Amino acid sequence: MLFGIGAILTLHAPAAAGQDSAATWGFVNARYDTRSSASIYSGYGWRHAFAMGGVLRNPRSGYAELTGGMGVVFRTGADAEHWLALASARADALSYGQIYWLSTVRTGPVTTRANVKWTVAYERGAGQKLAIFPLSMTLPVGRHLAGGAAMDMSAATGARTSIGTGLELRLRLPGAALVANALRDTPENSSRLRLLFISMF
Repeated sequence: MLFGIGAILTLHAPAAAGQDSAATWGFVNARYDTRSSASIYSGYGWRHAFAMGGVLRNPRSGYAELTGGMGVVFRTGADAEHWLALASARADALSYGQIYWLSTVRTGPVTTRANVKWTVAYERGAGQKLAIFPLSMTLPVGRHLAGGAAMDMSAATGARTSIGTGLELRLRLPGAALVANALRDTPENSSRLRLLFISMF
């Protein structure tokens, strides 16, 4: 299976413990979406670098993807952390190159997170896709709970751009986080629920 970064698609936790020392670290990410793909990924890192692999499947369309890559975690300030990775994915008879950028920026009590994925098929003329899933802004509403607004965007060659807006709730657990997004998509005019479980170890 290709090495991947897909597993950190919605990883909003702070940098893993041990990135600033010689310790190793890892993560697991599981996602369920009522109208889109479900996925599970796992990764292994040392200090600021990581490698991982994962699988994504949409039971409604039959689409399945194996993805993998390598990346780095870095900061551009005390309150700004970024995950950047290059990956390769295989779906059906096509192979794709992917770039992932995950950003977490804290400004006072507000935390802004963005997950951006750019996919380009290796085969010439097969098109490309840009997705943001999600862009969110949250505020703490309790000791372990945060809430706010979220937005998804998906734009692909030959297809209409889809935008989803809604709410995000984040529950902090020991060494993990549980995230829920309730979104309303346009132009489909449909609602969906996405659940994410993120664990760092």
